[in-house]
Amino acid sequence: MAGGNGEGKRNGYAGRADILGLPVDRFTLREAAAAVSRAWSGGKFYHVVTANAEMLHRGIKDGELGAIIASADMVTADGAGVVLASRLLGCPVPERVAGYDLMMECLREAAGSAVPVYLLGARPEVLESAVERARELFPGLNVVGRQHGYFNAGDQDRIIAEICSRKPSLLLVALGVPRQEKWIYRYKEKLPPCVAVGVGGSLDVLAGRARRAPLWMQRAGLEWFYRLLKEPSRAGRMLSLPLFLLAVLGQALRKKRPR
Repeated sequence: MAGGNGEGKRNGYAGRADILGLPVDRFTLREAAAAVSRAWSGGKFYHVVTANAEMLHRGIKDGELGAIIASADMVTADGAGVVLASRLLGCPVPERVAGYDLMMECLREAAGSAVPVYLLGARPEVLESAVERARELFPGLNVVGRQHGYFNAGDQDRIIAEICSRKPSLLLVALGVPRQEKWIYRYKEKLPPCVAVGVGGSLDVLAGRARRAPLWMQRAGLEWFYRLLKEPSRAGRMLSLPLFLLAVLGQALRKKRPR
């Protein structure tokens, strides 16, 4: 569990929600960012999963992904569907902790103390734009290396060796779900002590190549609808949301049954 029992009690940490057998930490954005900044000074590898409803639903079908989520040091509620699910199950998370928002808070914290950062993923031109924009937003940001996401299996050893040589404390991995989660888990024994965060398409947003929903839609839990309007091809993937909520309702009903 992120933070550990003793530390969690001292910092008001509310523990983890169990959603379809998978853990979700009951953190606010500020608490999650603070936990990450403590972790990158801890000298250990620390895996952060930013989980939306689609990922959790996929995790109950994909045993490898489910096991990775279950073993992660932190799992944030990256989506209105996850927040709603936690409430239906009587273990509410305090707020949505989107991967993009967590990434930005971590970059802000890293810039303030010259923490070394490595970025992995996205298209080459997107990655370069993201690094440039991050340095503009967070003066003093110490980006020690970057690698685009269009590499093949033969490049793995070189990439791991480079990351190890640069010794980042924060590793942002933007390879998409579930590739980024499986990549982090597969190579965590070879990577240096650091916080590794799967950030999906966040580098595209940072680079200005993709846009988030208007703030009012984010607050209303309608960011998924905005994405659907912008990318109708996502319609098939969006079906996972009602299926996820149906599964959650089943879990809630089972909890209420007398034993």
